[in-house]
Amino acid sequence: MKELSVIIVTYNSEPDIYGCLEALFAHNDLGDSLEVIVVDNNSRDFEHLQTELHRLYGESVILFQNTQNGGYGQGNNIGIRHASSPVIMIMNPDVRLVRFSLKAITECYRKDPRLAILGFRQIINANNKRGTSFSLLNHYNGFIRLFGGIAAKRLDFFSWRHMYFCGACFAVRKEFFEKAGLFDEHLFLYGEENDIHYRIHHTFPQTHDRYMPQNVYLHPTENRPFSEKAYQLRLASNEYVLSKQGRPKGTYIRSEQQREKWTRLLQRNAQ
Repeated sequence: MKELSVIIVTYNSEPDIYGCLEALFAHNDLGDSLEVIVVDNNSRDFEHLQTELHRLYGESVILFQNTQNGGYGQGNNIGIRHASSPVIMIMNPDVRLVRFSLKAITECYRKDPRLAILGFRQIINANNKRGTSFSLLNHYNGFIRLFGGIAAKRLDFFSWRHMYFCGACFAVRKEFFEKAGLFDEHLFLYGEENDIHYRIHHTFPQTHDRYMPQNVYLHPTENRPFSEKAYQLRLASNEYVLSKQGRPKGTYIRSEQQREKWTRLLQRNAQ
């Protein structure tokens, strides 16, 4: 019986996926109880990806070809629906597991039937610079999100009632996630984490999340260039998520404007 299903969605991600899988299998302490599912969102060279994955991993990796690039959530939903484990781990193809126990994840869920989402420590470079493992919920104003986020990051302090985990790598109980509706496929990219947190805990109010800092993954985003298109998509996605929660129009945009204002003030004072 499979105990953990890892879902990885790719889209023209061949430069990343092989290193991702190599690190995943290097940390496999579950043996045959691990299930690995790759969903390809209609990449340019699916046939080459299929050939290489079969050559490297044989039947150890299950590959699905999506007929469209329906976005991050839609691709993950395909993998989740085919997963046979009670626990799902979502992982981006550019993630590398660094210090990680898959068995510790399954043991957490086995011991705690109310555990919904499990998050891990993110680093963003080879020097172990700490990344954003979790963030304050997006309905908080920009001042609180900025300074609360800085304090939580420095202290490595997570509060599940007020924060959500980074979507690059996290685990979730499949039953809870399915009954909460899985990923919202109206979201092409961005905003999924806040949406998932809200829907799971409103569907199952007795559940909670947990932070597992001993599990560390690398998400190399430190030198990622700014993209105006991605920024606008993030604003729109998070506005949509908060509107589903009944928040007034403009909640996230106002929060981002406040956060940017205080960020600029901090930068000027630092100079």
